[in-house]
Amino acid sequence: MNEKGKRVREFFEIEAKSIYQRYKSIEKLLPKGDTKGSAHSSEEGRFVESLIRDFLNKHLPKNLEALSGFILKPSTKTGMSDLERVENEYDEHSSQIDIIVYDTAQFPIYERFEEFCVVPPDGVIAIISVKKTLRYRDIEPELESLSKNAKLCKINNNRIPFLCLLSFTYDFGKSKNYKTTIFKKIKKKYEKKDFELMINELTILDLCMFFKFRKEDSDKDENAKYVLIDLENKFHIGIQRLLQSILGVYYNKSINSNIERPGYVSFEKGTFGGATTIGYIKY
Repeated sequence: MNEKGKRVREFFEIEAKSIYQRYKSIEKLLPKGDTKGSAHSSEEGRFVESLIRDFLNKHLPKNLEALSGFILKPSTKTGMSDLERVENEYDEHSSQIDIIVYDTAQFPIYERFEEFCVVPPDGVIAIISVKKTLRYRDIEPELESLSKNAKLCKINNNRIPFLCLLSFTYDFGKSKNYKTTIFKKIKKKYEKKDFELMINELTILDLCMFFKFRKEDSDKDENAKYVLIDLENKFHIGIQRLLQSILGVYYNKSINSNIERPGYVSFEKGTFGGATTIGYIKY
């Protein structure tokens, strides 16, 4: 039987496992001793970021590039005569961002050296924080950073960039209630805040994904709906969803009004619609 989309799912499963094995290789080559991880944690962090950037740059349209650096929102005129920023705002920049997916074909760059960049907010498609190992103490500061950086990109009626916290693995100690604990941290951060500035996805590639539904797809008015998706033995879901979400912003009508999003990724029926609802956050 020729199962629909199976070839795509199997292809991305191979891609995902390749990324995961390369991530593990640094620990084998530079072991830390009796503890997990490599002997050079800072370099290890940059290595895992580069794995995700390489994956994105391999598969995204050539107009888009996955870079690292800063967003600078200047107090300048936009368009032909819009002086709103000049009159009402000051120059402002983001914190350091692990991955900025940027439309380099249509928007200018202030500074660039290899994968490092300083860019204006107009061409930002996605903001992604990458962790090798996610711990509870990381979650709230990472959510805060993503929201602050995304706020710089609220321009006219354009769609806010896709926001993601992505880790390769996790260390939650002896806790067995990681699902509810993580969601409580997300809810604490975003309760009664701007829907658009809430994280879209929190993904632990070898465990699970917390995924936010669109406003119109939530079954509770003025509440963001988050679902939980199991990723154990389904590595392809996490990386496919990452691609799909970035493409969803890029092909949004407010950005590219004349291009339809292509058929590119594949999920088994019910992957998202049948996912477990982990909770709601009032906005």
